[in-house]
Amino acid sequence: MNETIQIYVKATSNCEGMPLQTFELLSSTWTGDKIRLPFGKPLNAKRLDVVGWTDLFNGQACPVNVAKVRAGDLVGWLVWGGNSGMRILDKNAPVTPGVDDHLPRGFGQAIIWLTDAQDLPAEVRKVVKV
Repeated sequence: MNETIQIYVKATSNCEGMPLQTFELLSSTWTGDKIRLPFGKPLNAKRLDVVGWTDLFNGQACPVNVAKVRAGDLVGWLVWGGNSGMRILDKNAPVTPGVDDHLPRGFGQAIIWLTDAQDLPAEVRKVVKV
């Protein structure tokens, strides 16, 4: 059996959280301060910076990670961050007063699952051996 990782995301003002999940690692792990990924409709309408998010010190950015993984019968590229998930930074995102107005503009997400390695920047693809 290959190496596994377990990820739990705490429910915070950033995102709803995610119960403990286990993933089988199929590649090395890339880690960085942020990653630029495509979002929107039509597909790849815009590329946005994504950072990991932690609840430490009232919430702040933390490293983001990417690896090729297996979850059950699914194989894809998992993007994950801190104990409060990920923060997709979007200066045009709406703000909900009293809910997320204390966070950087954008969207919170527990994890991001990619099915196409071409969505990853070239430097990340080199590390995750795509």
